[in-house]
Parts: sequence; C-alpha cells; structure tokens
Amino acid sequence: MKVDTEMERLLDEIPMLHHGDLLGRRDAAGDDGGGGGGFDVSCLIRELAEMGVVEGDDDDGMLSSPPGFFGGGGGGGLSPTSSLCFVGQDGGFTAPSRPFSLERRRVDAPPPPPPTPPSSLFDPFAGFCLFDATAAAGADSDGWDVRCSPPPPPPPPQAPPARGRSKAARRKGGCAAPAAAAAAAAASPTKKSAAASAAAARYESLAGLRGFMYHIARDQHGCRFLQQRLDDGKREVDFIFAGVARHAVELMVNPFGNYLMQKLLAVCDDEQRMAIVLTLTKDPFVLVRISLNVHGTRAVQKLIESLRTREEIQLVVEALRPGFLELIKDPNGNHVVQRCLQSFDANDNKPIFEAAAVHCLDIGMQCHGCCVLQRCIARSGGEQREKLVAAIASNGFELAQDAYGNYVVQYVIDLKVPTANASLTKQFQGRYIHLSMQKFSSNVVEKCLKVFKEADKATIILELLAVPHFEQLLQHPFANYVIYSAIQNSKGSLHSALTNAIRPHVELLRTSPYCKRIYSRALLKK
Repeated sequence: MKVDTEMERLLDEIPMLHHGDLLGRRDAAGDDGGGGGGFDVSCLIRELAEMGVVEGDDDDGMLSSPPGFFGGGGGGGLSPTSSLCFVGQDGGFTAPSRPFSLERRRVDAPPPPPPTPPSSLFDPFAGFCLFDATAAAGADSDGWDVRCSPPPPPPPPQAPPARGRSKAARRKGGCAAPAAAAAAAAASPTKKSAAASAAAARYESLAGLRGFMYHIARDQHGCRFLQQRLDDGKREVDFIFAGVARHAVELMVNPFGNYLMQKLLAVCDDEQRMAIVLTLTKDPFVLVRISLNVHGTRAVQKLIESLRTREEIQLVVEALRPGFLELIKDPNGNHVVQRCLQSFDANDNKPIFEAAAVHCLDIGMQCHGCCVLQRCIARSGGEQREKLVAAIASNGFELAQDAYGNYVVQYVIDLKVPTANASLTKQFQGRYIHLSMQKFSSNVVEKCLKVFKEADKATIILELLAVPHFEQLLQHPFANYVIYSAIQNSKGSLHSALTNAIRPHVELLRTSPYCKRIYSRALLKK
C-alpha cells in the first residue's frame, strides 16, 4: 500500500517509533464509507509535533482531521494548516508539504513485515505504542531502525607547552648533547659509514675542480669554499696545495686569494711550506713586492709566523734584505719588518739591525720608520744594540729637530747609555737656546734636564741664563716649557739663580699667556 510506504519513510525519520500497524486497518464492513469507519490520528500528529517532526498548529495546539479522512464524516481529522495530511484508502495518500529526508535510510534494508491487525476495529492504535520496550528491543532485527553512530570521542586535551628550562638545565643539556651525539656516532657503524660517504662525496666534489683551482681561489665564494675544504683532512689539503702552490705569488696579492694562502700556510706540512718559501724567494724582489701590497702584507706576516726551521727563516730574511729601507718606510711593509723582529731571535734579525744602523737618519725621520727603529733597539742586544744606539746618537742633533726623530732621541736618552748621552751632550752644547725655541727639539731639551747628570744639567741652565734677553725665553711659546723644567729639576744655587732671574719680570709674567706656570707662587717660594 502507498500508505505503508510513506509510513516507512516516517518511521525512518523517527527511529524510536515502532514500525507496527501505524494506521491500523478497518474492517471490510467499513468500506462502505460509513461515519464509523474513520479514526482520529490527532494524538499521533501531536506526538510528532512535540518531537519536532511536524509543525504545530494554531493556538489550541490540537490537530484535527479534515472531514472525509478515510472517507469518514466524523469530526476528527487534520487541520488544513498542518504540514502532515493523509487521505482515505480510496483516495490514496497526499505527500506532506515538507518531505522527510531519506538520507539516513539504508538502501539495502529488507522490507518490513506486514502490520499486525488491531485488536478492535474501533481502536486502531491498539497494536501501536510509541515507547514499546519490546518493539524497541527488536528494532535491530527488522532493519528499519537505523541508529545514529555515537559521536566521536573528543580529542585528548593538548598538554600546555612546556615552560622554558632554567638556565642551568639548558646549559647542562647543551653540554651533554654534543657528548651524547659523539658517543652515539662512535657506537653506530652505520653513522660511521655515512660520515665516510659524506667525506668521499666532498672529496669528489673537490676533485671535480681539478685544473680550475687557481681561478676558484680568486673568487670570493670559491675562496671561502676552498678554505672550508682545508678543514676536512690531509687529503683535501694536499689536493688544494697541488692546485695553487705554483700560483702563490699571484694569490698572495689577490683580495680573496690571500686568505686562502694564509689558511694553507697554517695547515700545510713542513715540506709543503718549504716549497712555498722557495717559490717566493727565487727572485729577491718578489717577496718585497708582495710585502708592499695591502693584501700581500697579511699573507707574508702569516708566512713569517709559520716558519719553523732555520733554513726557512734565512731564506725569507735574505729575500727581504734588499728592500729593508723601502719596507720600513712603507705603511704596509713596516708591519712585515716588525713581524720579523717579533717572531725571530736577535741572530736571525741581524741583517735588519745592520740595515737600521746604516739608514738610521733616514728611517728615524719617517713616521713608520721611527717606530721600527725603536723596535729594533728594544729587540737587539749586545754589540748589535751598541752599534745601533751609537749610530742614532751620532745623528742626534738632526733627529732632535724632526717631528718623528725627536722621539727616537728621547728613547735613546732614557736608556742612559753613557757613551750615547755623552755624544748627545757634545752635539747639543752651545745650541740649547736654539733647540729650546723649536717645537720638537724643546722636548729633547726637557728630557735632558730630567735624565742627564747634574753637571750636564748645570751646563744647560747656565746657557739659558746667559742669554741677553732672558724675558724673551719666558714669553716664548716653546722655550717657557724649558724654563719651567729647569726650575723643577734644579737645586741649590742653580735654582736660586733661576728665580732671581725671573723676579724682575713678574709684572710681565702676569700678562703673558705662556708664563702662568712659571708665575706660580709655590714654585717661586721653593
């Protein structure tokens, strides 16, 4: 029957309802259309409305059957506004205004069993119960009760992010992690083989550069790549050395290649280092030219630091010797000479000391040379030092008046070498007034008043007092410092003579901008 089919759809939407004889049957005697053949389904409609399956009707909440429902003329029936309506058996079934969904119906479900006849003709719902426990228990067997699967369990709560470990724990973990990793790598042969494979791959990638090593070393990124490969082992060092050794001269003055040469000199063995030294010293002027270069000076200094044998040191020093004067005066080359003085002993630096003694005047009057000359004095010893100091002292008068040479002369005076100070005293005697009135040599005269013996100090002070116009020295922008040093370093009669010579010019000292310290009362009361 069409009614049974539509009721199956209804029961599919309401699994909790029993699928028995929902509408019941009428007796054959009722087919004549008598009034007693109809029945009221308002209770069923009301239940469906309460369950939300159909919409409710008017304010009274009652749903009635229209006249003529199932051909009966009774008062019970559906309201015209209801969304669920039926027709009699002779007129078929009218579909509801809102069809029920069939998505949850199982396609392969077996057909339902025939409805059970009601116990009474006038009680069509005698065999139906909305909440029949027995029917509900057997709902699984008829295939029409499609139960909804239980909702999936909620996901487990996410653990809150772990708070940062303390500084001590992080430090402890950071220290332990490398040790654990090293132990695991040592214990696992698989990891060892993987490391060996990686090393072989790196070497193969390096071997592919054969014939292009020199060009790669002159590139910024290529030079960095080769430097990294030098840390991989002796095999990589030998391979890179074979590719760049004969180009050492060009690479040492290259902006990028010089870094590779510095790294190579630090990791190569004695034989390879000796080969590089021989390449650089074949021509005596090659190493000098590299040392004068802004990039080459760094590579040559690294070469000097890496030398180990006496033969290597001698080869390098002899190669630099023809250009010592030029190197000492050069802003780049002077660092090479100072590196030699710092790294080699006095015997190995003997050629440098000899060249400095011969050219001390020229070297001492140059900004870089004055520093090298003082370093030569400090690093030398014995006979070499005496010769060097004597050579400087013999040129003391010229050096004392120079902007840089005066520092060399003061350095020699502080050494208190009797022969050197005697030589300087002999050169300065009778010229102290001239030296005191010059900017640079006045510093030398002040140093003499502090270091020289008392007899030599007296000679200087007496020469200052003998000047015809002593007040000119007091007002001189440089000589006034000499007068002040003479007052500080004099005693007895010499000090009294100085103060007596100053007192007549007190009024002048008050107005002169260069006599404030000399006018100090504490000093005059001494």
